[in-house]
Amino acid sequence: MHITDKIYNVQWYDFDKPLELEKMKIYDDIFALAVLRYCYPEIYNHFIKDESPDLQKDDRTQGVEVTSARNEIIASIDGNFANYRLTDNSAKQARLKTKIEKAGAKLDSIGILYPKVTEQQEIEAIEQSIQKKISKLSNYQKKGFTKMELIVRCPSPPCILNKDIYIELMSKAKGYDTVYLTTHSCLMVYHHVDKYLSIKKIPEKDYIALEAIARLTVDGKIKPDNSIWETPVYNKNN
Repeated sequence: MHITDKIYNVQWYDFDKPLELEKMKIYDDIFALAVLRYCYPEIYNHFIKDESPDLQKDDRTQGVEVTSARNEIIASIDGNFANYRLTDNSAKQARLKTKIEKAGAKLDSIGILYPKVTEQQEIEAIEQSIQKKISKLSNYQKKGFTKMELIVRCPSPPCILNKDIYIELMSKAKGYDTVYLTTHSCLMVYHHVDKYLSIKKIPEKDYIALEAIARLTVDGKIKPDNSIWETPVYNKNN
């Protein structure tokens, strides 16, 4: 990824409106591709956003499935909050505000205060997100994909602080060659062959910039063939 000063300067208030819930899956896929290209450009500059699997090598021999470990309560709050901000109907806003507050969040003049997510809730969210992707492997093998990987996105800063728990969770994605988990300024990498977990740190400002690139791409303000999506050094050498 080629992160410019312009991207670094993008702020949340530069977006006209919140991301609609129906676009969240596309955002997750594009953000995952941004993280992988940032960390491993020599591999993932050859991958594109597609469907079934979500990310594919341009010769359609390798794929990456993307899933989000978004807690169901938080996901519900996010959806209602997005609709709350997108509507000018005061009656509808009042109904949505009630739903948000019943779910444990609070609205104020600045934004929203989310309920605390426990470690157990986060573990369950990761487990569920992985299980959703296990059944798809056989179909991809039939399509001719010789290597399949999985990347799990955890949208919030992690509650889990024990590395062994991540190893246990990621090892459940049986059949996937490599399992990635991206969360607050890092990318965890688990290889099933050696059962080893490594952690690749991403500077916070770069992580935020990758989120901005994903959002701008979803909004159509950055095209997939934009130079931002390529790594200049990699391109020069290849």
